[in-house]
Amino acid sequence: MTYTVYHLACTAEDSDLLLALLADAGFDSFEETDTGLDAYALSEDDQSSIEVLEELKARYSFTYTSEELPDRNWNEEWESGFSPIRIDDRLLIRASFHPPEPSMRREIVIDPKMAFGTGHHATTHMMCERLLEHFAGHHPTPTHVLDYGCGTGVLAILAKQLGAGRVAAVDIELPAYESTLENAATNGVELEEVVHGVLSDVPVGKPYDLVLANINRNVLLETGEALYQRLSAGGTVYMSGVLAADEQLLISHLEQLGFRHRATYAREDWRAFDFTRD
Repeated sequence: MTYTVYHLACTAEDSDLLLALLADAGFDSFEETDTGLDAYALSEDDQSSIEVLEELKARYSFTYTSEELPDRNWNEEWESGFSPIRIDDRLLIRASFHPPEPSMRREIVIDPKMAFGTGHHATTHMMCERLLEHFAGHHPTPTHVLDYGCGTGVLAILAKQLGAGRVAAVDIELPAYESTLENAATNGVELEEVVHGVLSDVPVGKPYDLVLANINRNVLLETGEALYQRLSAGGTVYMSGVLAADEQLLISHLEQLGFRHRATYAREDWRAFDFTRD
């Protein structure tokens, strides 16, 4: 595959916002730079990528240049920029090329693919915190868990490690589906169901008492009703992938659908949410 990299010159404050907007628009991967942000997209999508950037330029202050990159081992490139996630001494999320840390009580080993992008360590951190707290005796142990937009499968794997009953995962991206299967096997975890598809491919008739959705604002807004239909009465859904500027928009929209907002969590410019269905 041939990629084009778009070098965005922007402020650090705008970098997170632009990353989220470009991820929503289908850009594959991102890298923070001294001058702003590098955004990667398939070269075959150059026309649509430029249209997205030009539309954003009318709303935000940044400039950009682009260059087509020669084909290369993209997984190797991605690995070189991947850093572990640590949640105090409770959890280490590392790739297989990182050394283990004996001081950590629990670890998950994942091998990410380029398609997952960067910049979402904060959201993964918050979602894992919520899971650790959820299983620390504050809630009944979930019997049916759904990882919606599973990416590397890290949340589904952690839920299973913590003692969840049946765990399902779904993602529209084929590399995410494949990576979730591979990472589950690497960590000695068996997920009951891994779906390559969209939320509508997950049956409504089997409600989940815990849903994990670390995706992005647009997907959460568009599929909120379908998500509500798949959450059992009294069930919990943890969401993230939303910037601070969109916090009230998401809460208002989901409350109109019937969700009850219980808490918001912050890390850097990102937000995570705790909702329930009464």
